[in-house]
Amino acid sequence: MAGDIFNEIADTVVTGDIHLPATIMMPADAREVPIVVMVHGSGALDRDETIYTNKPFRDIASGLARKGIATLRYDKRTYVYRQPVASMDDETILDALSAIRLARRHSTRVYLLGHSLGAMLAPVIAERSEEPLAGIIMMAAPARDMDIVVRQQFDYLLPSGASPDFKEQQIENLRQRSPHYLQQQGQTAAARRLTLPMLILQGERDYQVTMEDYSLWQQVLKGKANVVYHSYPRLNHPFMEGDGKSTPMEYQMEGHVATYVIDDISSFIRQAERGDR
Repeated sequence: MAGDIFNEIADTVVTGDIHLPATIMMPADAREVPIVVMVHGSGALDRDETIYTNKPFRDIASGLARKGIATLRYDKRTYVYRQPVASMDDETILDALSAIRLARRHSTRVYLLGHSLGAMLAPVIAERSEEPLAGIIMMAAPARDMDIVVRQQFDYLLPSGASPDFKEQQIENLRQRSPHYLQQQGQTAAARRLTLPMLILQGERDYQVTMEDYSLWQQVLKGKANVVYHSYPRLNHPFMEGDGKSTPMEYQMEGHVATYVIDDISSFIRQAERGDR
């Protein structure tokens, strides 16, 4: 609990014998409010999507609570159990579906917010959910196959003198450890089939998921009236402000998700609630 702004309720996302600690953050004066389920990026991440000292999901959750919107966030399976997984279902999708079912106990109007890998899978999760979603928010969503995205990341991060063989070895190492990351997920085709409200957000300084992906989303979803787009010149992959070229070192600097991003998410949900996309 934090003053009279919001209440935090401990709960558990359950998928079969998998139990993931979760937090539901409710506005203090909440009655029947929309709730946002938050789905992480790749890797073993906690419910706050902690990156060094930064906690993007907690930033978003507390910001939305101040605007009268509830959230559900949970520790990722790979964070709780520290075991490798063999499929994207086990990595992300099945637990996200369980989280949506849990959220429905608290609100009839459930939104899905995904970041990075979670954003890429958001249209797939929406299609597979037996519980109807009110909308999806996609933050830094790869539109291209991850094989292409990962190769671009290595091109950006590796020293200019690194040999092509070295890059290929790094990609092969990833393929051996987590082959499901590099498999096609069909996210753009799934997004084209959706008719629910969609919000696509992109940091223009993001080197992990780039403006190339953002432009591709605009191309493949061209003409769909249910989609809203925002890009932000100063933001990096975790949607925190900076200047110049973004680097991994930037993630170690203490920061917060930009307030105007949370404003845009809140406005999108309010518009979807009114039905005027």
